Amino acid sequence: KIGIAPFGLAMSPNISIIIINRFSVFYGGESAVATYACIAYVISIIYLILQGVGDGSRPLISYYYGEKNFKNLLDTRKLAYGFAIFLSLIGCAIMYFTKSNLGLLFGTSKEVNLEITKIMPIFLISVLFVAILRITTASFYATEKSVFSYILTFIEPLFMLILIIILPPIYGGQIMIWWSTVLARILSAILALVLKRRVDKQEIVIIN
Repeated sequence: KIGIAPFGLAMSPNISIIIINRFSVFYGGESAVATYACIAYVISIIYLILQGVGDGSRPLISYYYGEKNFKNLLDTRKLAYGFAIFLSLIGCAIMYFTKSNLGLLFGTSKEVNLEITKIMPIFLISVLFVAILRITTASFYATEKSVFSYILTFIEPLFMLILIIILPPIYGGQIMIWWSTVLARILSAILALVLKRRVDKQEIVIIN
């Protein structure tokens, strides 16, 4: 009954890659697909670390939820948010300062490597929002808020698809595909915070 959320967390990045590649072929051609392939491989390292923070905090959150110890639950989740954001900042700094050499690691052409150097900062904008999304989804999954965790798991590729269909034809083609991925993650994180606030109000009432 609750396995859909972790399954979705593993699958949704692949769904996003399919969507991005499908439209990148149309707007940017093979070079755009090659550019995103390198970026996706590298930035997935940060995403997997963030998922690890969420997975690591989930048993503790679930334990405190079972005890109805909501103070410790909220403290643990706050620690997970802080650690995930800290790791995000470190990861972004490393990726930013090495961006001009990332394409060379994959044997790309000079043109694709230059494109990676130019585009990588756009994708790094979304990393902090992914951190919020991963921890919030894990928290919902651990506290029997399965419906919310399902929504957050699958809303990102849905937002992405909608934005990619609407924005590139209007505002400039391939560059808006990159920005659509970032905006989709920002919108998903905002939704996560809205749902989190709603749940927190309920838990604060229980604490009091």
